[in-house]
Amino acid sequence: MNENQEKNQENPVYIAENETTDAGMETFFADSPAVNYETAPQPGMSRNVKYLIAGVLALVILGTALTILLLLSKQQEDSQPIDTDSLAEQLLDDEDKAVLVNPQEADDLQAIEISNPGNSENFRVYLKTPATEESNAVYTIEGLEDVALDTGLISTLVNNASELSANSLVSENIPDSELSKYGLNQPAADVIMHYADGTDFAFSVGNPSPMDDSATYCLINQNLYLVKTSLMANYQKASSSFVSSTILEDPGDENRPIVETLRIARENLDYDIVLEYDEETASDDTVGGTASQHKMIEPVPVFLNVERSSDIISGMFGLTAVEVAQIHPSESDLIRAGIDHPFCTVTMQCDDGNQYILHFGKSYTTKNDTSAYYAYLEGVNLLYGVSESRAVWTSVLPGDIHSANIFNTYVWDIADLDIITDSQELHFSGTGTGSDDYTVTKNGETCDTERFRLLYRFLLNIYGDELFFETDLPAGDPDVEISLRTQDGKEDYKITFYQTSDLNGIIAVDDIPTYKIRSSCIDTIRHNLEIFDNPDEEFILTWQ
Repeated sequence: MNENQEKNQENPVYIAENETTDAGMETFFADSPAVNYETAPQPGMSRNVKYLIAGVLALVILGTALTILLLLSKQQEDSQPIDTDSLAEQLLDDEDKAVLVNPQEADDLQAIEISNPGNSENFRVYLKTPATEESNAVYTIEGLEDVALDTGLISTLVNNASELSANSLVSENIPDSELSKYGLNQPAADVIMHYADGTDFAFSVGNPSPMDDSATYCLINQNLYLVKTSLMANYQKASSSFVSSTILEDPGDENRPIVETLRIARENLDYDIVLEYDEETASDDTVGGTASQHKMIEPVPVFLNVERSSDIISGMFGLTAVEVAQIHPSESDLIRAGIDHPFCTVTMQCDDGNQYILHFGKSYTTKNDTSAYYAYLEGVNLLYGVSESRAVWTSVLPGDIHSANIFNTYVWDIADLDIITDSQELHFSGTGTGSDDYTVTKNGETCDTERFRLLYRFLLNIYGDELFFETDLPAGDPDVEISLRTQDGKEDYKITFYQTSDLNGIIAVDDIPTYKIRSSCIDTIRHNLEIFDNPDEEFILTWQ
């Protein structure tokens, strides 16, 4: 037995402090041996525990010191002013790389020559009308003077390369043999800008940078630059791209003329839809001011729903095409598009004396898979493609836009209201302008004004179930006849009700069949007239 073995037998603790047994393993402190927990308990702390405590204390001290240093550093930063000049210089580093390549101003531009190999065309933009104090300069495209251009898009050609700064200079005096690397051996566009002082600025547009597509290679005086892609994009477009897609400008609410009549003629209808401006319903004297300013007069005379009819009445103003299908279309172009025998023609007559006639021809699908109609506005030398969703006149039916209300006159405007049934005749006469001074008589005798108002409220609630297109009235006298005249004499109309079966009936306006209605409505009219003189009984307002 060697000396160590003897010591182990005498003092088991020696193993824990001086030897690594088979159960030993690396710990957080790599040189610390594992503890044999089968050894006898010992007084005080082992060396491992001491090392652990020392390590933890060291970490705490180190963390505290670091915190103090950070606080001191923060205080020092807070106490020192920011060097704004240095910061500004740093922020302007990238701007310093910019290179002014064209100092000429847009106000001095006279013309632009653009060669577009990708679109196989050359075109010229030129100053048509110089700027004044009241208006901006007007530029046009040679050969397209007779069509409306997108002024905002044209202005980009004028402004984008005037006072142009490149992002950076890539190479000076680049040899022709190197141009293909940058798409400049066959440029996307060659541009020459002519200024009033005789100066020309020429550049060629190449490929976007492979490292950053927000920058595009440009060749200027055989020097290679990187320029913002957004500034160069429109020089690569075809001249047709600058034609306005707005078919008829919208002058805005304040300047928009009144549409006096709108006629829709369509191949798939055996009648025209005709809407007409009505001065009475346009005033605020109508019920709640909610009625449309227009009425339908063909194929049936009915009021219009405000929301559903507004696009039909005024939708031609500001109408935008999805594409300009053909500039300066020939007669054969119009024939192919179906404009010679249009599917739908909309004629709009305005109070400023202007008349607009819009034809819709064949339907087709655009390159962007949009369902559209060819459209042609008389007097404009363009053939458009209008999406089906915007060509609302090609699908509208009278039932889509009518208001089901039968009466629409404001109660205090009524001068005479005559109601005749097979058993009663009531003749009301009224004068006044409002609830404070309006008085009414019934069959020549004083009448309760409030009772009259409630009866008329019931009449206002009458609505047609659906439009009725037959032209002949039923035989015999109507079951109910109501005539109404206003105090100013501008409204004078007759509403008649005919019961056609046990469940159904029709309504005619001025002897023109207009609506289908349930016969229970006719029964309700009779009932309300019978109880008129009994204020204790409330009028029935519905008949469903």
